[in-house]
Amino acid sequence: MATDEMRRIFYTTLASIPPGRYCSYGDMAKLCGVHVRQVLAWLRTLPRGSDLPWYRLITGQRRIADYPGNERQYRKLAAEGLIPEANGRFPARYRWPDS
Repeated sequence: MATDEMRRIFYTTLASIPPGRYCSYGDMAKLCGVHVRQVLAWLRTLPRGSDLPWYRLITGQRRIADYPGNERQYRKLAAEGLIPEANGRFPARYRWPDS
């Protein structure tokens, strides 16, 4: 499959994550048929001003990755009602797709 087609699949799948839900990077990679590194690369190169919900992707440990600016991701998720539990993990019941 061509890289452009795979990127389109990624964009479509990312756009499919419903508000108030999250997906792990690894689950997204499986859904798109790529390695997790490819998902991370596509996230880094999202078009400027994109309205794709990049912030709904978190680690497999149900945490936001530690990176500069991750406060913005916390705010965006909180605006959708996603608040980490006391242990810093997001509730499993909001994971998408359902396991």
